[in-house]
Amino acid sequence: MKKELSRSEFLRRMALLSGGVGLGISGIPGQAYAQMPAGLAASVPAGNALVIIQLVGGNDGLNTVIPAENDIYIAKRPDIAIKKVDALALKNGMYLHPSMTGIKSLYDQGNVSIIQNVGYANPNRSHFRATDIWNTGSDANVVWEEGWAARFLAEKYPAYPITMPSHPMAIQLGSVESLLFQSDLGRFGTVFEDPNLFYQLVSGTLTDDEIPPATLAGDELAFLKQISSTSLQYSTVIRDKALLGKNALSYPATNLAKQLGIVAKLITGGLETPVYLCTIGGFDTHANQLNQHANLWKQISDAVTAFQKDLKTQNKAKNVTVMTFSEFGRRVNQNGTTGTDHGTAAPMFVIGDTVRGGLVGENPNLTNLDSNGDIKAVFDYRQIYSTVLMDHLGMTAGSTSAIFNKSFERLPIFLSSPLLAEKGVRMVLMDPAPNPASGNVRIQFAAFEAMRVELALYNLVGEKVSQLFAGEVQSETYTYGYDVSSFASGTYLLSLSSSTGERITKRLILLN
Repeated sequence: MKKELSRSEFLRRMALLSGGVGLGISGIPGQAYAQMPAGLAASVPAGNALVIIQLVGGNDGLNTVIPAENDIYIAKRPDIAIKKVDALALKNGMYLHPSMTGIKSLYDQGNVSIIQNVGYANPNRSHFRATDIWNTGSDANVVWEEGWAARFLAEKYPAYPITMPSHPMAIQLGSVESLLFQSDLGRFGTVFEDPNLFYQLVSGTLTDDEIPPATLAGDELAFLKQISSTSLQYSTVIRDKALLGKNALSYPATNLAKQLGIVAKLITGGLETPVYLCTIGGFDTHANQLNQHANLWKQISDAVTAFQKDLKTQNKAKNVTVMTFSEFGRRVNQNGTTGTDHGTAAPMFVIGDTVRGGLVGENPNLTNLDSNGDIKAVFDYRQIYSTVLMDHLGMTAGSTSAIFNKSFERLPIFLSSPLLAEKGVRMVLMDPAPNPASGNVRIQFAAFEAMRVELALYNLVGEKVSQLFAGEVQSETYTYGYDVSSFASGTYLLSLSSSTGERITKRLILLN
């Protein structure tokens, strides 16, 4: 999503480059950003925070959220399938990996939403390209150079980088800056591994105090130098908030747990940063997967559980959501080295007191695979991003659509979702996709209490053409795929009716 470079944008970029400091010591990079003089700085109101955990390498979704009662799953993975007796039961024949006892406990408390079969059309199996797609929010055949989170932050902080907020806009715990926070306007993220080391690193940095020439260019240079002279503030506020904050309990001795412990300190210390990024590697499990995968998910589960307990103890859990993502899932078949190769769709986790909880979407369909024998995506990954942006970070639907250059219908993941907010609403029918459609169409609906429903297709004169589903449902989201190629082309009405007397209809156009 490139923009034309005007003179004003050039100056904005130069302000960033002049004001920013990028340094490294002992392999620990640091980046601090410029801030306008105190009287001109815009304050950032305290609000919700999103903590993203990137699973680097391509997580095997089938051995994370496991169809342990599916005979095809067992047959395709004779050496690495997780047996039902060993796994942690969820519902509908799905199970969690046995190492995920902490996340299972959070799930049982209603604090974990698991969205199944997440991916995108025409998936890319290159680690680098697939990661860029997930970080930028692009289609598979489109190359963008700005992160989706950076575009969100540009909307949230429209005066950036001329006017800088008093707190960092985004924080990444690590050493290599992610594309997620990069933008044509500059870098929105502050990257470090330890707040105190970061402060020590940049606190001794000298600014350029040479007097600019008395020219028009000199005036502009003086402006840039003024910004540069306050560029170290982020290191100070990060250090100060980390010292004010605390961990109310001990975290496991793992790198991810250390990252989340730092995030907890910053949040409880009063930092108003809206987006954090943590990473854990090792998911490229081509060989000897069982032990490696088990260890990775134990690290994640234990770290996230400690983080959630910490925030709850300190009354901060109502404002923080954790979201996981990985560049792709793994193949359905195990390979010849008791591992799995690069695949496609996989589950995402959204965790916190903020979420509605439960499984979202149907179980992985192991009989209807793509041309490569991989799982087909049911949910576009940007549908989850869009839901998080709107229902947790407060973006409007229009602004969210602008970030991705298209609209994605929200899912009822969050307790604050407007899908759940209308008084008396017991169910929601989402727009069918694609629409117009030929061949297969995906239909999603959500029930907010146990009831009996009927999903049916009607023509425009009110005649029932086909009953697609009828039966008892529980309080959760349902996704079904239907082959409608046998129906004549034309406009139909998709109807969801319930035993409580409610009815919702959506228009569906078929081009068969």
